[in-house]
Amino acid sequence: MSPAKEPIDPDTLEVGARYRVDHRHERLRRTFRTDGTYLGVEDGEDEEGAPTKIISFEVKPRFGKPSVQRIDVATVRTIEPL
Repeated sequence: MSPAKEPIDPDTLEVGARYRVDHRHERLRRTFRTDGTYLGVEDGEDEEGAPTKIISFEVKPRFGKPSVQRIDVATVRTIEPL
């Protein structure tokens, strides 16, 4: 997957809408895909303690209860509506 050309602006996402998010994991050097309902954005800290934005999605697995997936905006490759 190619990296995003422009930084992702979480303010353009619509709360309650479904999105597919591709994001990378720095330690594993792997890209993951998450499909879920956008819940919102909050301020947070990355692993070094620098301020960053965290976006939250409600993810419904095939089996089990829904859970909240929190993703650092800096690791997002692409976001597309479903």
